Amino acid sequence: MKTVKDPGLGSKFQKPLNRLMNRDGSYNIIRRGGLTPWQDFYKYLLEIPLYKFLFFTGLIYIIINLIFTSLYLLIGIDQLRGVPTNQPPFFSAFFFSTQTFTTVGYGSVSPWKTGAEIIAMIEAFVGLLSFALATGLLYGRFSRPNSRIAFTKNAIITPFENEKALMFKLVNLRNNVLLNSKIKVFLSLDKIEGTNNFNKDYFQLTLETDSITFFPLTWTIVHKITDDSPLHNLSLDEIKLKKAEIFVLIETFDETFSQEIVQKHSYASEDWVENVKFESNFRPNANDQLELFINELDNYTTL
Repeated sequence: MKTVKDPGLGSKFQKPLNRLMNRDGSYNIIRRGGLTPWQDFYKYLLEIPLYKFLFFTGLIYIIINLIFTSLYLLIGIDQLRGVPTNQPPFFSAFFFSTQTFTTVGYGSVSPWKTGAEIIAMIEAFVGLLSFALATGLLYGRFSRPNSRIAFTKNAIITPFENEKALMFKLVNLRNNVLLNSKIKVFLSLDKIEGTNNFNKDYFQLTLETDSITFFPLTWTIVHKITDDSPLHNLSLDEIKLKKAEIFVLIETFDETFSQEIVQKHSYASEDWVENVKFESNFRPNANDQLELFINELDNYTTL
């Protein structure tokens, strides 16, 4: 098998690297000088965990109300009608601000002079825009298609059809329909050239099956190690010495979202195991129906 063009991960380095891609498909690359999360805040809010999203939106809500509370106090609390006499002015102004910002307007406190009316008008407008933006972000977080495909912890080298083969398995964690799934698998190997030049060779591995129409069970990916394979005649120790890394790219159609979705994964040299065999994790039950045991995905036996 001939080398292929660098798929975009780099091929020339000054020292050996651990891995170029993490298990979850994110790149193991530290970016310097690009956009910070604050400069690309919209993308940041779409991708952060839900608890962080709620924290930031709640924090922004409080900050905006504190700003308008300060404005009401600055022009004088006497410009608000119906302020409780037994409540500190700050809390009266803050609660009025939250009611105006959310357009709730209970009516117990209201502006009755021009300065307060102008500030309340501006705040109501800011509130409408803010909640429209927050609603869009929340919708974007929940409507964005994403895959939940799980991979085996290890890629294995095992006997296969009088030869050896590289194998790993994957399964859809969700109970939705994935159709026309396609997979590409690339392999990188270190090629040491001198003392200060650690180049990498890339290979696109030939697979027994690189696409399936339906994906209700596990899918075992098999690369047969023949004479044309870049892994031919390499022991596991030699594979690890060459910092071998597998890059997996899956494209599939999600019937629930009616969209194409992609997922990436990586196996570094420490994830490889040899002389084992994956156990089947689906079998017929007493009613002659197939049962898929997702929690058995990583089970294998030693040969």
